[in-house]
Amino acid sequence: MNPIIQKLESLERLGWRFGLESVRALMRELYDPHQGLRFLHVAGSNGKGSTCAYLAAFLRQHRYRVGLYTSPHLSDLRERFRVNGRWIPEGDLRRLGASVLEACRAVRRKTGHLPTHFEALTVLAALWFKEQRVDWVVWEVGLGGRLDATNVIDAPAVSLITPVTLEHQDILGNGLFRIASEKAGIFKAGSLAATFQPRSQALDAVERAAARQGVPLWVGGKDFHFRREKEGFRWEGPGLAKSFQIPRLPDFQISNASLALAGIQLLQSRGVHAEPSRIQKALVETRWPGRLEVLCNNPLVVLDGAHNPAAAQALVSALKMKYPGKRWIVLNGFLRDKNYRDFCRILKPLTAFSVTTRPRSERAEAGEKVFRSWETQGVRGALVGDWRKALGLALAKAENSGFPLLITGSLYLLGDCRKELAGLKGLEKI
Repeated sequence: MNPIIQKLESLERLGWRFGLESVRALMRELYDPHQGLRFLHVAGSNGKGSTCAYLAAFLRQHRYRVGLYTSPHLSDLRERFRVNGRWIPEGDLRRLGASVLEACRAVRRKTGHLPTHFEALTVLAALWFKEQRVDWVVWEVGLGGRLDATNVIDAPAVSLITPVTLEHQDILGNGLFRIASEKAGIFKAGSLAATFQPRSQALDAVERAAARQGVPLWVGGKDFHFRREKEGFRWEGPGLAKSFQIPRLPDFQISNASLALAGIQLLQSRGVHAEPSRIQKALVETRWPGRLEVLCNNPLVVLDGAHNPAAAQALVSALKMKYPGKRWIVLNGFLRDKNYRDFCRILKPLTAFSVTTRPRSERAEAGEKVFRSWETQGVRGALVGDWRKALGLALAKAENSGFPLLITGSLYLLGDCRKELAGLKGLEKI
């Protein structure tokens, strides 16, 4: 690994820091590269990455040059930074990374602490997008919203909030209302906004946050509507009522695409004139690695980054629709702050055998605890500490039993397994 990338990644040991003082100081050291960029800012619990991918695809189809910043990555740090679907070249990452690291040292001299890994990468993204002269930046929140490093930007053109669930309660606060309030902290006067919230507490929090900032808010189910149709889905809202043909699109991707489409419709007032034919093309061509991604077919191996109960429900529904009647070998591992107990309960009906391991992360939950959750559900399984050996066992089980293999529970585990099985194939361009 390149020394500059190693030094950037070494900042990860600092963990998370909530508050904007440090990232603002780092931006100032580098002459505020975020100033002058036009942003679409996306927060929420589930579906942020897919929603961002749809937004970027819609804008690209309309001939805009689009920067896309997402996190975490699956197999390579460069995945987080993309322009028109292609990730940052290694030379640019080294060069800009060196500038960011020098600025980090300057911030430490002035403030007494180093910026975090995520703060450094967020500033690096702004530097690269400025250098690349992008027309729009699709900007995904890391964790929370109000105090997340991405919230260093001024008012974005559009802010979107994907469905909010209970997560990170030790950081974001207890209860759905408080968590949703933190995520809606990305709202700023002068922006437009849209959300889709199946849970009323979360919707109440988002609506209140929008009202406080005077931000016009479109709400899915009230201001815009979408529904599944036989060969895709129909979207109806201000300025557009049309059916889109995307066969076998899972329900959760319909809601992600519909929220992104609301964002594009909101951009009409910012000079983006969306054409239905280009929207259709973007919908068909959009893909997001790690979400119901088929890695190989013999045996069938599917990767999905579901990591909480709401995402598990969506995953079960999607698997039932796409692979009716199938049961799965499930290779899984989780981070400590995830509700893996309910996750196991939800996946139980589709699980023929569970292979549990510990993802390669300092925040990983002990495999023994997750394994006991599967045992509590009465699911047969195995506990394998080393993720590579766990992958080998899971593949052997799939080959010998005829059951397909599902890898899920942690993006860290997904990324390692994906790289082991396919290298970086399919990641360099989306």
